Amino acid sequence: MHETAIAGYKRAYNKTIHMRYVLYFFYLAWYWGLDVAIFIIEHEIRGERRFGVRTIGLHHLPEHLPEQERKHFSFYEPVNYYSATTLFDQLTPADKQTTLLDVGCGRGRVLAIGAGYGFKDMIGIDFSEALCEEAADNAEKVEDRHPGTHITIEWIDARYYDIPARVGVIFLFNPFDGTVMETFIAKVLQSLEQHPRPMKILYANPQVKHLWQDAGFTETATFVKKDMLRGCVLERP
Repeated sequence: MHETAIAGYKRAYNKTIHMRYVLYFFYLAWYWGLDVAIFIIEHEIRGERRFGVRTIGLHHLPEHLPEQERKHFSFYEPVNYYSATTLFDQLTPADKQTTLLDVGCGRGRVLAIGAGYGFKDMIGIDFSEALCEEAADNAEKVEDRHPGTHITIEWIDARYYDIPARVGVIFLFNPFDGTVMETFIAKVLQSLEQHPRPMKILYANPQVKHLWQDAGFTETATFVKKDMLRGCVLERP
């Protein structure tokens, strides 16, 4: 997606929620095809109602990001509800007793889904200050909707984030390329070395899953839907 197209989308984003769905549908149809667009929008409508948030829409890369860095990161597009819930369906009750870390949390969609699936402690990180502010607003709504749930939003680059020992599940929606992923994986391995524990990675659109496999993670589940929607679960006992 080109920055100019994202800028155009952003200008229209503040219109009614119905218009947001229409705009997002045309974006999906243009880049992903009509069949996939219809499928995703149907799940968008159901998902936003089910989990009680408004997270539809795109967002450009942060303006503070140096030009040489921009090639490593993806603009914000929320993971579609089908892919996210399919991955969450693979979790066990024990997994949900740990902390969920959403890397590239955007507006907080995955955190809302996590609460719906029973997580009580969750962390969302993103390097966009604007998106973190939106995620914090949504986090308050999620906490009200699910009493006893605690969500922390942190504005930070994933490369510099020290992963807490309580994190047992990490969600990724292709947030960055292999160069940055290698650095993030090193942070995960550092955390596991300091505090040995099982770890599961829920990876939607897993463009560089081989890097996780090279780091000792095993693929234990995978799915493909309509050729375009893909995901996998990677585990390290």
